[in-house]
Amino acid sequence: MLGRSKATVVYSVSGRPSNPFARPVDRFAATLKSVIVTLAGVAIVIGTWEYHQESARAAQQRATTTLVEAVTSADAPITLSPRGSVRTTPMVKATWAWGSESRTDSIEVPSGTPAGTSKTIAVGDDGSWAGPRITTSDVVSAAVAAVLITLGASALLLGAVWAMFSRAVERRRQQYWDESIRRLFATYSR
Repeated sequence: MLGRSKATVVYSVSGRPSNPFARPVDRFAATLKSVIVTLAGVAIVIGTWEYHQESARAAQQRATTTLVEAVTSADAPITLSPRGSVRTTPMVKATWAWGSESRTDSIEVPSGTPAGTSKTIAVGDDGSWAGPRITTSDVVSAAVAAVLITLGASALLLGAVWAMFSRAVERRRQQYWDESIRRLFATYSR
């Protein structure tokens, strides 16, 4: 058949060509595919690890804190964060009952919350506010963010590597074809 190479490239399980006569460019492409698959696997492992870490943190918070009702003492303003963006959860003074005494401390509430609003908060063993409650959606969000950040960083890294080597790969591919055509003409011109 015209135009068909007799040296068929067969790829092994690792993605590398098993044919020793395969072009080095094909080997590079197969290696790049293996790296991409490996990085995707690493991203999945990192996401799973982050999910388990956040789940353990949430379970520890549930085990070491108690839920109480706090009542805000002042209106929650719309505040700016140090970077200049609107902060959606400003700190306001609130009061809650702990044992036989009343506690007053700053807690996070949504912007614009009026004074006298009741909010369920988590408190530690000493009755002080233990920070925002970690929810299941927080755990899933952290895991998804870890996966996306890993995939994004991997894509940027692979893009940079591909940009650096693409000219060299194309130049080598063109040299391979030029050498093949020269050999073909040299064989039939005798």
